[in-house]
Amino acid sequence: MKKLFTGLALLLFMLSPWANAGKLTGAWELEYAIYKNDKGEVVGEIKDKATLSRKVLSDNHFTFITWGKDGKFTVAGSGTYTLKGESYKETVDATSEARLMGKTYDFNCTVKNGLWIHKGLEDGILIEEHWRKVN
Repeated sequence: MKKLFTGLALLLFMLSPWANAGKLTGAWELEYAIYKNDKGEVVGEIKDKATLSRKVLSDNHFTFITWGKDGKFTVAGSGTYTLKGESYKETVDATSEARLMGKTYDFNCTVKNGLWIHKGLEDGILIEEHWRKVN
């Protein structure tokens, strides 16, 4: 009976939205990003650590901060997220940039060998970000 209960509890956890979240838990640093408009034209790119950003995720919350090479603060935000398969969705509930407040962003993501890549629309711009796990 104990084995049945344990197996059922494990199955219920695996089906919960937090089951996949564990693979994102931890600290991540932005390695590369590219931003394209609706015509597919590149409107921004981050490489060679020209802009620095760190994102920290717990089981269902995230926070990020972005700054320049000179150490000057750019933007920060925080909120909740869900991960279901390859679908990552985050909702911003605190931010230094008003345009982000309360928004929910849907991304397709993959995690492999400590690299988290997510792609999706953010305010009409197609973004692709590559994050490297640092812990």
